[in-house]
Amino acid sequence: WIPSGAHLCATLRIVMARTRSESARTKLLAATAELLVTDGVGAVTAEEVARRSGVAKTTLYRHFGTTDALVFATVQANVAAMDAPDTGTRRGDLAELHRAYLKVASLQQSRELFAWMVARAIEDPTNRELFRQARVQPRGPTVLALQRAMARGEVEPNLDVDLAMHVIQGPLISMRIVDDHDVSDAELERMLDLTMKALGVANS
Repeated sequence: WIPSGAHLCATLRIVMARTRSESARTKLLAATAELLVTDGVGAVTAEEVARRSGVAKTTLYRHFGTTDALVFATVQANVAAMDAPDTGTRRGDLAELHRAYLKVASLQQSRELFAWMVARAIEDPTNRELFRQARVQPRGPTVLALQRAMARGEVEPNLDVDLAMHVIQGPLISMRIVDDHDVSDAELERMLDLTMKALGVANS
């Protein structure tokens, strides 16, 4: 099948538009991520993101709808970009993930961002769903670790992943974010002990 000249031109315009659209989205996410790291979530405004990214505010709103949604999308993209460790055991995988998250959460901007996300999620059902999507991603590193644990028979194959994510993330959030406590290696090991018991094991 050989496209006509008119069809080929139309196809090329669609591809070019899609490429430009994806490029604009990437620039917006990158500019937002930079702002979150350097200045904190309070600095993320449509005007500042547009200035840093070189992308028009109208394009920002067309892609994300609101600046809140842009922040959640940026967090989701950063979580998705994290490496999913494969140590051979569920405890080893979760230990590596915990250490990575603790490193991120040691930054004041990260703790403020988490508090902001919780507040926005409480206020708005749409943001609540965006927050859940950022935390529980089908290809996110913790979900992948749980899927490997199922495949190895370390947990039940019908494990409730959403509930398991609360069990895994809860102690970290409570200690590191809410209490602003520097989690020691010994505390991390005890946290993992409790998490392993909560997740249970597959019946033989």
